[in-house]
Amino acid sequence: MNIPLRLQQLILLASALIHCNGLSSPKESLSRRDILFKGAAVTATAAISFIPRQEAWAVADKDFLAIDANVGPPERQNLLSKLGKVSDDEMEKLISKLEPLDPSQGKGATLDELGGRWELIYSVNAEAFSPLLNLPKPIRPTSLQLLGDAATQTVGKGRVAQVLNFPIVPLSLILSSGAVPVSSDSTTLEIFPPFRLEASFAGSKFQLVESGSDAGFRALNARDEDAQAAGRNMYKQRYLETTGKKGDLRISEVVSGDPVIVGRSLHSSTALINECYNMRFVMD
Repeated sequence: MNIPLRLQQLILLASALIHCNGLSSPKESLSRRDILFKGAAVTATAAISFIPRQEAWAVADKDFLAIDANVGPPERQNLLSKLGKVSDDEMEKLISKLEPLDPSQGKGATLDELGGRWELIYSVNAEAFSPLLNLPKPIRPTSLQLLGDAATQTVGKGRVAQVLNFPIVPLSLILSSGAVPVSSDSTTLEIFPPFRLEASFAGSKFQLVESGSDAGFRALNARDEDAQAAGRNMYKQRYLETTGKKGDLRISEVVSGDPVIVGRSLHSSTALINECYNMRFVMD
């Protein structure tokens, strides 16, 4: 079977993401498509090794013009004005000053305003999500998170999605999972399987990987036995603006589950490599 050039390009790019996250097909038999994936993974290994590795990642000021950094309390203005200009320790201090002013009043996981398309503008340990965020600007994907109705339209009801949209080529990589508010904690979402990695290319959508368990998905991501045995990921909404308008700001953190992305003490520098703050603004 001849594989169209565009589909080959899709497979090459998708396999790069899969390989750099330690993912592989669990099937023993190899189709021609599988062989192409595995061949591309070898190329991806060399390419990924040249991507700069960094613990924190912040988008440039000009890339999030939808946020008005001059409105809101001084703590908000100060945080946004320092984005990408100060150390990770200083960012933690700025975040901790804004968190008590949370407009959702500790109910972020249960409010309709959590729904939307949120763009990542700052993250500690972006490497835990994807080294592709450290690519040079001309080829770096934008990172979106879909929640609520926005997620339903793309990956189905009751699910959330992480989306990487690439420039130059019409390619998106979509990682989705189930999500539900924790009954005993209105700030936190529980993330659960099935986990699916899909690719959307030139209007066509392809499923690349699916796992029906946390342990199975972590095994595909080359996690050790302790990580595979850990509980489900708990995703805490630390700060959520609730105007429901473009430019709202949200700060979240994985507080338990997969130890590679779990957040720890906010004031411990030794925990920085394992913390995953996500600062996003709503696009629409």
